[in-house]
Amino acid sequence: MGPSEPTVATPGPRTDAAPRGSAWRSRLFWGTALVILVLDLWSKEAAFAYLEVDPTRYATIEEFWRQAPRPKVPVVGEWLRLVTMLNPGMMWGAFQDYPHVLKLVRPLAVLVIFFLLSSLPAEQRGGRLALGAILGGAIGNIWDSFRYLGVRDFIEVHFDGVPLCQPFPAFNVADAAICVGVAVLALGMMSAGKSSSPPAAAN
Repeated sequence: MGPSEPTVATPGPRTDAAPRGSAWRSRLFWGTALVILVLDLWSKEAAFAYLEVDPTRYATIEEFWRQAPRPKVPVVGEWLRLVTMLNPGMMWGAFQDYPHVLKLVRPLAVLVIFFLLSSLPAEQRGGRLALGAILGGAIGNIWDSFRYLGVRDFIEVHFDGVPLCQPFPAFNVADAAICVGVAVLALGMMSAGKSSSPPAAAN
């Protein structure tokens, strides 16, 4: 009987990272998107009904600006108020002259969110939470842009002595969710970049 042949160990499946594809099945991502979407649409409807402004009564955005009531109701003193605005552009009124172009751009932004999700490791809960918030906010504003003459904004912040907040441009729950989600993603990428950078060589 000859000498036994050496056995070669076959590598098993990697267990150091969760599969990326499982992020699509993330309850955290889809649940966050649904909560933000429902909260955004409900709050817009409630605010405009409370202030008795019906955005469907006006044929053009110019007619809305000329004829619609423009109440400002204090919520917390004078620094937080309820208002009624229709924004045909993006956040802070950007690109108001191109509403038809934005109707194409906004759905493309949703595709970008899904692309980011597909490349996100499933264990990154913060990233899934942020992308869910961005998706919910994006869909809420997309709904408004197709249903009305513009996106319904109803929150106004006014701080005396602060240049950007005299007052701050009106916004809604969707805008806030998108901004927070983008900030969380940016901080996560910065942290990942620092942790993956090689240590400096010792002199």
